[in-house]
Amino acid sequence: MSPGPDPESGDGILRAAPVLGMALFGVSWSAVLVRLAAAPAASVAFWRLLLSVLVLAPLFAHRRSWRDYRGLSVRTWGWVAGAAVALALHFILWFVSLEYTSVASSTVLVSAHPLFVGLLSARWLREPPGTGEWTGMLVAVGGAVLIGWGDFSAGPTPLLGDALALLAALCGAAYFVAGRRLRPRLGIWSYVGPVYALAGGLTAIYMLVRGHPFGGWGGGTWAALAGLAAGPMLLGHTGFNWALKHVRAYVVSLVMLLEPVGATLLAVWVLGSKEIPGAHTFLGGALTLVGVGLSLRARARSREDEAEEAEPTAGGESAANRGGRD
Repeated sequence: MSPGPDPESGDGILRAAPVLGMALFGVSWSAVLVRLAAAPAASVAFWRLLLSVLVLAPLFAHRRSWRDYRGLSVRTWGWVAGAAVALALHFILWFVSLEYTSVASSTVLVSAHPLFVGLLSARWLREPPGTGEWTGMLVAVGGAVLIGWGDFSAGPTPLLGDALALLAALCGAAYFVAGRRLRPRLGIWSYVGPVYALAGGLTAIYMLVRGHPFGGWGGGTWAALAGLAAGPMLLGHTGFNWALKHVRAYVVSLVMLLEPVGATLLAVWVLGSKEIPGAHTFLGGALTLVGVGLSLRARARSREDEAEEAEPTAGGESAANRGGRD
C-alpha cells in the first residue's frame, strides 16, 4: 500500500480540534488513575486494553465495521498488525525501562516521540514537517524535558533504562504513523478494534512471562482500571486515532505532549495541594504550550500556501501546473 496523496483535509485541524481536546482530557487522567490503581504497570496496560475491546465489541458489531476488511491486501493487514505490535511494545518497553532508570528520566525520553513521528512521517508518509513545525516540536519537547528535569535520579542501570525509554518513544511514534497511514482506508472502529485486541494479547503474553498478576485487587483498583479504559484509552487514544484521518501524525503526537500539563491540573484537583508542582513544571508546561502553538501555526500557514498554489487560474490551470510549464 503506497502512501498516496496527502489525506489531510484543508480544514483538518479545525475539524479535529474538538476531538483532540477531548482526547487530551481523556489521556490526562492516566497519571491520576494509575496512582489510584494498586496494580503493576503491565497489569494496568492489559486491563485498559481488554476493557476497551469489550466496550468496542458491540459498537464494532452494530456498525458492521468488518465490511471495511473486504478487499484489504496482505500488506495492509501487515500495517494493522504493525500498529498493534508498536502499541504493545511502547507499553512494555516503557514498563521495563522503569526498572532500570528513574520515572522522570523515562518519562522525559518517551516524550521525544514527536521528533520520531516527524522523521517517520517524512519517510513512510511523505509528509515531512516544515522548518516552522520542526521548531515548534523542538520547543515543545524541550518543555517536556524541563517538566521532568527537577525530578531526575539515577536508577540501578540508567543507561539501559534510558535506551529502553527511547525505544518506547520510537514504538509510540510508529504506532501513530501506522494509524495515519491506515485511517483513510479504515473506519475508526474497524481500525482500533483489532489494534487494541492484538496489543492486549501481546501484553498478556508479556505478563505471563514476567509473572505479573491478572487480578486479586480491591474494588478501588478495579474502578481505577475501568476509568483508565474509559478515559485514557477509549476517549484518549481512540480520539487521537480518529484525528489521524484529518491531521498529520506529528500534529497528534504534539498534542499528546500536553498530557503532563493536563495531568498536573487534574492531580491537584483530585489528589490535593500536595500535588502542586514546582517552578520547573510551570515553565516546562508553558514552553510545551508555546511549542505546540508554534508548530500548529506553521502547519496552518503551510496549508494556506498549498491551497494558494492549487487554486485554478483564469485559464483553468493551477498555479503549480502553470509554473511547471513556464
